[in-house]
Amino acid sequence: MNMYEFIKDADMVLVGIGEKFQEKFENINVVDEKNVTVLEDYKKRKYLNACKKNEVDQAYEKLEKLLEGKNYFVVTLCTDDKIFKTNIKPERIVAPCGSYSYLQCEEVCTEEIYSIKDYEDILEAQKEPLCPKCGKKLVMNHIGAKKYSEEGYLKKWNLYMKWLQGSLNKKIRVIELGVGMKYPTVIRWPFEKVTFINNHAKFMRVHEQLFQLTEDIREKGISIKENPVNFLRNQIV
Repeated sequence: MNMYEFIKDADMVLVGIGEKFQEKFENINVVDEKNVTVLEDYKKRKYLNACKKNEVDQAYEKLEKLLEGKNYFVVTLCTDDKIFKTNIKPERIVAPCGSYSYLQCEEVCTEEIYSIKDYEDILEAQKEPLCPKCGKKLVMNHIGAKKYSEEGYLKKWNLYMKWLQGSLNKKIRVIELGVGMKYPTVIRWPFEKVTFINNHAKFMRVHEQLFQLTEDIREKGISIKENPVNFLRNQIV
């Protein structure tokens, strides 16, 4: 399926990026995946900043070209910030699962988040930074935190909601790329609902295993059983 043809006549394009695009950090040794320290997370951030471009980066570059000149919004479940290194407009990307760019209080004594750049000297010295409000440890502001502060993405989420409100009578093309069932309330179910209620909507779902469409949107949808990263990389723009 040619994605360019799919979105060519669209008034609006909504894209969901799933877990299949998330960096796996296979070269990072973590003692306990359920209790990752900020220092272990910082190793991941440094790895992301140092690693060479791979297939996912190539896929994002194709997506960037496909969306050029379009009225779009991208919702991503990834926390690795790779999509923010493209020319896709950052104000049109929302990452509700957080990222490796900000820190938060481990106890969320405040919803405030802090740029990791302000604490890099401490982290480079292999010390754990402390919350300036209560003195507890700071941790990465992503979904892996025991208590996740959602402040980091809410402003963008509100922009996304306002954007969606303007889509009801528009030709919107809804695209899911590698979205599974880990957080279905963020992308999968809302995207299906957007498609169902809009008579002018068309839907595309790309996934290796969870590619099936619900009965409600079957007539509006295209189901593609394929690796979503390779699918994007192979697109002709």
